[in-house]
Amino acid sequence: MTKKKENKNAITVEQSHKLGFELTYVIAGLLALRHQANTLMRAKHAGADNGLLRLETANFLETVFDMVEIYSDELDRVACYLLECDNPDELRAYEEEEKGE
Repeated sequence: MTKKKENKNAITVEQSHKLGFELTYVIAGLLALRHQANTLMRAKHAGADNGLLRLETANFLETVFDMVEIYSDELDRVACYLLECDNPDELRAYEEEEKGE
């Protein structure tokens, strides 16, 4: 009979909570972007001035571009912690890499 290797999480409950809060922050930001997009669509369908609508849409798209980059980095970081939660060596290496940035 082979022994079963016991998997233990290398992240603490505190780290897990922190990751959860970071995901909540990303979700809240995405909801804000969705709300702004809905507002622009309502303005378009209501016949808003095209010049003003184009300006606001361009500003919104710049914001979306920046936020997608920020959220992608944040989600990638959280995913790495969760995927490697049972590998303390990988987590330490990842944390050291983050500190070096």
